[in-house]
Amino acid sequence: MAFVGQSLDAFAENRPDRTALKCGSDRWSWRALLDAIGSMEAVICRATGRGGRVALLLEEPAALLICFFACARTGRIAMVLDPAWPGRQRADVLDEAAPDLVIDRQEYAAARAKVPQKDIDRRSAGVAPLEDDPFYCGFTSGSTGRPKGYLRNHGSWLGSFDLSDREFQIPAGERIVVAGQLTHSLHLYGAVCGLERGHEVVLSPRFDPRTLLGDLSGCDHGSALYATPTQLHFLAETVERKGTSDAVRHILSSGAKWQDRDRQRLAGLFPNAQLIEFYGASETSFITVSRGDEAVPPGSVGKPPREVSVAIGDPETPLAHGTTGAIWVKSGLLFSGYLCGNDPQTRWKNGWLTFGDEGCLDAHGWLFLTGRTNRMIVTSGLNVYPEEIEEVLMTHPSVACAVVAGLEDPVRGTRLEAAVQLQEPVDNAGDMLLTHCRQRLASAKLPRRIHVFERLPQTAGGKLDIQRVTDMMVRGENLE
Repeated sequence: MAFVGQSLDAFAENRPDRTALKCGSDRWSWRALLDAIGSMEAVICRATGRGGRVALLLEEPAALLICFFACARTGRIAMVLDPAWPGRQRADVLDEAAPDLVIDRQEYAAARAKVPQKDIDRRSAGVAPLEDDPFYCGFTSGSTGRPKGYLRNHGSWLGSFDLSDREFQIPAGERIVVAGQLTHSLHLYGAVCGLERGHEVVLSPRFDPRTLLGDLSGCDHGSALYATPTQLHFLAETVERKGTSDAVRHILSSGAKWQDRDRQRLAGLFPNAQLIEFYGASETSFITVSRGDEAVPPGSVGKPPREVSVAIGDPETPLAHGTTGAIWVKSGLLFSGYLCGNDPQTRWKNGWLTFGDEGCLDAHGWLFLTGRTNRMIVTSGLNVYPEEIEEVLMTHPSVACAVVAGLEDPVRGTRLEAAVQLQEPVDNAGDMLLTHCRQRLASAKLPRRIHVFERLPQTAGGKLDIQRVTDMMVRGENLE
């Protein structure tokens, strides 16, 4: 019987004074980390019963991680909410999810202050959690609608840790550096998996490429970085000004398609790093993995690991190779259902799950993504996936990132417009990029306008904030 957080006791016993966690100027040894977790275990167990829901509204990533482990180890469910949500949205989610306890910054500080070390009782949780017990409720970003709360059980994450060991092969002693807020499941997973496997973990109070580069360079045994493609793009800009970095051994990216040109750029800037992309969803964990030492076809997000099965269109009668359809997944890593909210695109069929992504498999098992069903735009009667147009814009060397959206139009029903962030200022960028698109896209898929911005907004997790960018386009904002 195993559960998330179980291994921390052994590390605190065998290496009590070695560094386990850093965040800004703060540092925790393995013993100090376990004591901090233990104090929150006592608070949580006094206020909730087994299976209780604990809402975590914490901006400070180390506090969030400590409370997350305290919930996991005591058989409670950690509901990780984003403190940056608007007040009304946060209230709606809390009302629907009905937590038994809410821990925000003030509650955390008070709880840590009122529990003396001598009162810490790690046996207060009672029976150890089971692998089928849910322990984590994450939430979608809410950038395109009301957030959904998805549940993961201990077994699904333990299986993901084993997969990470085999696919990533990060050796003992290598430092794990997490680029962004732990409200993003990629960053939370990287931090939890790192501590579970005994690595020193470094968290970032906020995304700062210069500070991040220092964290990556400060370990004798090398570092591994978890980051989104957008974060890696801005990190690369910093490295180009300061010179290549030999200390980075692994770069692990997910959350969006990793552009081939950015991958090549990073390979030059981090010559000793293994570049690994993995594709998945909040409901599925890992679906495919792509390693830099493989001959990955351009545009592919990789192949399914051995414990994951993927089918296109219908798992019982899959579509032929090269044919686009709904992506179905079957593995032991899938989520347990929604705690609050729902999504009609998420469907089960005989142990298989589909969740709104579409793509195709080639004859060799490489997966290629087409886009999200819920992002599909109908313009002049034609179904268009904005990801296809974004991909074309991103092939231009002047474009750092791009978002395509559908805006209301009296003639077409919906018209296509794009927003781009440039690598550096360019004269007449909009016209230049429209010409670029005309050479590569059918006329019906051409953006009617391209907005040029100095910087496109991101979510706390490091993804482009599609809803905010769309609102900027609706308002007609533009730098040109």
